Amino acid sequence: MRRSPFATLVLAALALSACLPRATTRPPPPPTVASVADALFESVEDEGTLASVFLVDATTGAPLYARHEHVRLLPASTMKVVSTSAALAAFGPDFRFHTPVRLEGSQLGNLFLGDLVVEASGDPSLGSWRFPETTLACEQLAEALQARGIRQWVGAVRVSNADEGPYGLFGPGWAWDDAAYAYSAAPTPFVFRENVVDLSLERPEGQDCMSQPRRPITVRYTPSVELPTVVYLEANAQRAGLSCIRERGTGRTRCVWRSTAEQCPRKASMRVAIDEPQALFTACVEDALVARGIWRVPVPPQVAAVPAVTTSEPLLEFVSPSLAELVKVTNKESLNIYAERLGLRFTRERTGTESYSALRDAMAQELTRRGISTRLLRPVDGSGLSRYNVASARGLAEVIYTSLKEPYAHALLESLPISGVDGTLASTGVSNGTRGLIRAKTGTLSGQKAYVGIAERPHDPEHPRVVFALMLGNIDEKPALTASQVFERFAEAMVSLPLR
Repeated sequence: MRRSPFATLVLAALALSACLPRATTRPPPPPTVASVADALFESVEDEGTLASVFLVDATTGAPLYARHEHVRLLPASTMKVVSTSAALAAFGPDFRFHTPVRLEGSQLGNLFLGDLVVEASGDPSLGSWRFPETTLACEQLAEALQARGIRQWVGAVRVSNADEGPYGLFGPGWAWDDAAYAYSAAPTPFVFRENVVDLSLERPEGQDCMSQPRRPITVRYTPSVELPTVVYLEANAQRAGLSCIRERGTGRTRCVWRSTAEQCPRKASMRVAIDEPQALFTACVEDALVARGIWRVPVPPQVAAVPAVTTSEPLLEFVSPSLAELVKVTNKESLNIYAERLGLRFTRERTGTESYSALRDAMAQELTRRGISTRLLRPVDGSGLSRYNVASARGLAEVIYTSLKEPYAHALLESLPISGVDGTLASTGVSNGTRGLIRAKTGTLSGQKAYVGIAERPHDPEHPRVVFALMLGNIDEKPALTASQVFERFAEAMVSLPLR
């Protein structure tokens, strides 16, 4: 049977194909930091999130990965890295605030006629519960009076230099509904007990949460300041809890105490901001004096006839923890009032004055000294609460990189939260192998999340440590991946994968 030319051609082609080697499917290339990061950030950008990312070698500064690194977003609390590194650069890790206290008046036997005068130093830790040496400030003052034989006192507590600084209780760009809470206490030139007070509420014995109380709720402040307080009781709430804020301008504290059918707590407490730290300090001092049997009394009649010579004598000096310790709690716990006070103290050192306009100038000069363009980073405050701050991932990364070249580098690195260990990264990195290998400052505002720090790469001799910054903006309320999940995946790639 004769074959057609077409059939002959087909058979020849089949015979030839049988002689050729079979095609094989190539395996996908191994993942790298760049490939994982590109896929990760493309996925969040598809949802409308903005991403700015920059990664450099910690020793040479050579760029290793970049994505929209010049895009400016809200840095939130990563701005604390700028203010704390600036303070460390100006004063050094061993710097301490000194707050002198003096007696202005006359001592007649065991009676002191005059004032206790405290000179405001800007120390954010005075009276704070965070350090043993600051917790006992009032007790130390009372002991100093007792050592002088004083048992009665006619006078007042005064704070000098407390009104310096042409700025109010708010920083520029702070949200008014943030400023009433304890985390946003005013960064006044005189700070005491972080400008917050402990508030506790207690229901009458046997009082049912589902009905109005027959007797008033007991309200206590520690220290024992007198503040007008209004308590609203909410029964059948979705969950039990206490929420209190200080109303700016009125001085009143407004609390909502919620209870459920299953939960009816008799006691509740929280911390609230206070606008007058001098009143808080006075109350603390008086409590400590009474505990040692020293009383404030009216002027005795016989004293009015005795001509008193007024003198000014030093009583004692409060000394803060070292700046390295203050920076550590500032960044580990993201303490706004510490960051503001350190930023403003740096500003006074550089410009001779404390104001937020001067802070902008002083920070710009510091960035210029480091070779960082102010187009990449524009600080307006020290804490990051201001919505006027703008930063790019490149700008934040350059702050860390340049700090590594400075004498204070160790103090700054020790202040950064450690993944899976402490601070704001305590719950991060435990399951993905980054525990202890990431040190980073975090920042959070509504719809914004930022991270800046270093990552250790123990398996990479060429780039064993890298500096990174990751900024996410315009985050959706219910994203496919949360900002924390995005960071954890990026962090895992940074510490474990080849760079390219």
